[in-house]
Amino acid sequence: MTTDRSQRYALCLTGARSLNKRMSLFMEGVISEGGAVTVWALPRGKWSTQRFESPQTTIDAGIFSLRIRGSHRPLISVIFCFHWIMLPVAVVVGMLRRVPVIYDEHDHYEINTLEGGGSRFKKWMNQQLVRWVHRTMLPFVSMVTCIHLANEQLKKHLQQWQANVVELHNFPVRAWKDVPQNFSSSGKLCFVYMGGIFAEKGVGQAAIAFQKLPDHIRDSCELHIFGDGDRDLLTRLHDMPNIILHNNQSPEQLRKFASQHRCCGLVLYNEHPRYRLIGTNSRKLYEYLALGMPVIATSVGELPRLLLEHNIGILIHARIEIQELTAAMYQIADEPGSWNSFSQHARDLMNRPEMTWEHEWDKVLRSGFLDPLRKAA
Repeated sequence: MTTDRSQRYALCLTGARSLNKRMSLFMEGVISEGGAVTVWALPRGKWSTQRFESPQTTIDAGIFSLRIRGSHRPLISVIFCFHWIMLPVAVVVGMLRRVPVIYDEHDHYEINTLEGGGSRFKKWMNQQLVRWVHRTMLPFVSMVTCIHLANEQLKKHLQQWQANVVELHNFPVRAWKDVPQNFSSSGKLCFVYMGGIFAEKGVGQAAIAFQKLPDHIRDSCELHIFGDGDRDLLTRLHDMPNIILHNNQSPEQLRKFASQHRCCGLVLYNEHPRYRLIGTNSRKLYEYLALGMPVIATSVGELPRLLLEHNIGILIHARIEIQELTAAMYQIADEPGSWNSFSQHARDLMNRPEMTWEHEWDKVLRSGFLDPLRKAA
């Protein structure tokens, strides 16, 4: 007798009810293999599936759990854990149900004391707690997946406790590079920022630098900001001329915007120590490039090598000096030939078959841990 696919599902555990892009892509991968998804989360924030690349049917959103893609019976095939605080629960449930546990480390909290606020002692205590959880729990998981930091720092760190560690680069799904360009080359140039609206990500400096462009350049440009975050910063940005704020935009809406405008992406990580580790974990960078956007990026982590090797944009210092950023914006806006060249190089890079999330997801499928979902289908 054939088993209905709705009888098999992946249990996903995370620390908050907001599902970020990385988690969403994992869940969509499960769904594409014929499985359903149940999410267990701590009651922090509101449930959000907005970062999914394709529309999903969400049902039974409770305080602690969320079910995606139809109803199903409690037959777990695999457990995904996306936050260290839920790792002990994942391991215990995995042992009781005798199913594989995959732990994805995409926040790189445990490798430093740079996340969160509070005193130095509080940060040290948090680091020790995370490392204790990893040290005691990771030997019992089936596989660890992680982002790529500069020089494989995160992978090497996690291999202290689990040998089976696979890097999954934060490349976009193929839909991003398949977006057609339907805009006039003589239209306004749109500088685009996507991501969290926080001071350490350079969005405030971008707004100030944009305002300092000469009038004839600024009048032919706009600064579009996609995201949410610091309310005070958002209020200040809202009051600035030629700056357009877009909140709660889906990936499909972002791609539609890029198809209709000539754009330049901003990747402005400052000298905050955590950003010195940037590798391929900056998803917005690769989404910009897949859409054919040149980029203005700060000199952190592996970004200098990437920009210089592929000639895809302008590099500025990680101190984000306003004058230097304004000059970079001026160059992109005032030299159409420069924009065209950078844009073509960006598309050439992202047209490589390995520069997609589908290529990365195949690494998970090759592990065999999702085979029961396929068999159920």
